[in-house]
Amino acid sequence: MPDRNTTLQRFIDATEAAIRAQSARFPDAMPMAARIFAALKHEPGTGAGNPPTRPPVCRHLENALGLARNGPDPVPELAGAFAAIEPEFEWARRPKSARAAGGFHDGHANAIIVGNGGLEVRQDLRIGASLVAPDIRYPRHRHPPEELYVVLSSGQWMRDDEAFAPKRSGDLVHNVPNIWHAMRATNAPLLAVWCLWEGDSAAAE
Repeated sequence: MPDRNTTLQRFIDATEAAIRAQSARFPDAMPMAARIFAALKHEPGTGAGNPPTRPPVCRHLENALGLARNGPDPVPELAGAFAAIEPEFEWARRPKSARAAGGFHDGHANAIIVGNGGLEVRQDLRIGASLVAPDIRYPRHRHPPEELYVVLSSGQWMRDDEAFAPKRSGDLVHNVPNIWHAMRATNAPLLAVWCLWEGDSAAAE
């Protein structure tokens, strides 16, 4: 077992449990999840020590966590593990978000928990979180790494430029490499944990 902070290990274990709980519904996402959690068990990263920050949207965090605590098992445990380490997060806005319309700049924040810039620094994977204020849309975007979201508080999600669809607490959202995707909050804040596997691209470099 890696020598890492017990509160961070609790969060990692809870994230894995939430993903495994949906394995029958998302078999295509499980190989990536297996690589991520095997890597985390094999070798720890290093500590970062970045100072915590909380932009304005974090006023919605307690509401989002309250919704997650009322979600289906094992989401309440993930919400509790998340809350225990959240005071250490360096929440930040998406780069160039000041140019976006519709209140997005102050209506969202992301935090890297494990990975480059996170509480545990490593290059092979990233685990983080996104918080979106009520009635705010997170813009359409894409990226090379495969991605898996764990929905903590409900919202709407778009993949491959199809219509937005509702996702409830405990659901997963699987994005294959370079697929266009977006999300938006409805009348409550949207909170999700995401995982990206970057080991293949790191090896190629």
